[in-house]
Amino acid sequence: MESDEAADQRLWSGRFLALAAMEFWERFAMSGMKSLLVLLLVDHVLAGDITRIWGAAALRKTSAALFGPVSVTGLASQLYGYANALIYLSIPLGGLVGDLIGSRGRMVVVGGGLMLLGLVLLLDDRSFLLGLAPFAIGTGLLKGNLSAQVGLLFDDEAQRRRGYALYLAALNAGIICGPLVCGALAITWGPSSAIGAAMGALFLGLALYAPSGSVQDRTTSIPAAGRRSARPAATAALLAVALTAVYLCYAAYDQLTNIFLVWARVHVDLRVGGWTMPVAWFASLDGAFTLTLIGLSQLAIRLLERRGIAISAVTQILLGGLCCAAGYLLLAIGAALQGDAVLPLPWALGYLLLIDTAVVFLWPSALSLITAVAPGRLVGFWMGLFYLHGFFASLWVGFSGVFYERMAASSFWLLHAGLAGAGALLMLVAGLPLLRAMRRQAAIAAT
Repeated sequence: MESDEAADQRLWSGRFLALAAMEFWERFAMSGMKSLLVLLLVDHVLAGDITRIWGAAALRKTSAALFGPVSVTGLASQLYGYANALIYLSIPLGGLVGDLIGSRGRMVVVGGGLMLLGLVLLLDDRSFLLGLAPFAIGTGLLKGNLSAQVGLLFDDEAQRRRGYALYLAALNAGIICGPLVCGALAITWGPSSAIGAAMGALFLGLALYAPSGSVQDRTTSIPAAGRRSARPAATAALLAVALTAVYLCYAAYDQLTNIFLVWARVHVDLRVGGWTMPVAWFASLDGAFTLTLIGLSQLAIRLLERRGIAISAVTQILLGGLCCAAGYLLLAIGAALQGDAVLPLPWALGYLLLIDTAVVFLWPSALSLITAVAPGRLVGFWMGLFYLHGFFASLWVGFSGVFYERMAASSFWLLHAGLAGAGALLMLVAGLPLLRAMRRQAAIAAT
């Protein structure tokens, strides 16, 4: 195990900071445009005669054939969903391309270039829909190859998780800042200024990243014990179990920005003194809580490590599932107890604190586990499969939201507690035994 001083030097190296900066600016651009996409489609692109928009008439005709007559808002919502689905589906493919070509740094730059091309096309209403494709595909290439490089900087699992935790902080900071800046610019100077800000963010991220990109191309992953000696089937089984648990937990977590806001607007007392908090602020508090919890969790983990207590990535995924389940169980209990009264705000904040703690456990641990045990030639692909959690979570929240008005609120939240709990149970009954088996194989191979 490398010393704390050596690991910290690597953690704050120019290479790591360049990766974190690229993640921040990519999330800034991505989240900024995502927060405006439906509004731009409804207010500008699809308003009026859509025959002037390349591809819009054909898409509307296809949608009507499948779903019946569709309004401008309905078509905009569908396009938003298609664009996000394409992003999440592109990430594992982008990671696989990086694995096959063997140049993740180059793929990040190519992905950033495609995102910029997409933004240029978004500047003109006529080519707006066409621009969504290169923007989404470029995001997949960039994301599928950027995260893998973080894990390859570290030899030790604990240090790797610490690196991914700080990387998650950069990601969340971008998610917070992008919508704030792009949203303000769109209101003040129009949509083109917001798109220009996203372009500037990507240019800056690539400028900081590109000089260090060739370093990673020459860096190979240090084979972890599990990768050296575990059977490929055992490795694939452990990763499949871990990713399934992550998908289940994130499917529950993503209800935060969907039905939870609808429910909280009516059933939670949002008054703070004489002021009423906007319900949408729960999304902003989500990012703020996550950033704070990252710092606290890393401090706690360092203290435990100094006492010789190490918590494996598999165990942390298990803990993440339990925290997510506890958050929704808290909502279920609150909804059952409130009756006709509104629920005090601390109940909702407690829920938010628990599910954000889950993210802080899940995200760095899952990526660290992939880097540690996945075959070196397929790290990017497995990273991409990790990011599919957003795809499956989006499908779940859309499907499950239909049942919100068909069952008691307490039952609805209990359903989500069970979903996250199933992920934790899966890690307990399958993930931990698989990890122990892989460690036994490594010990036997070492003797």
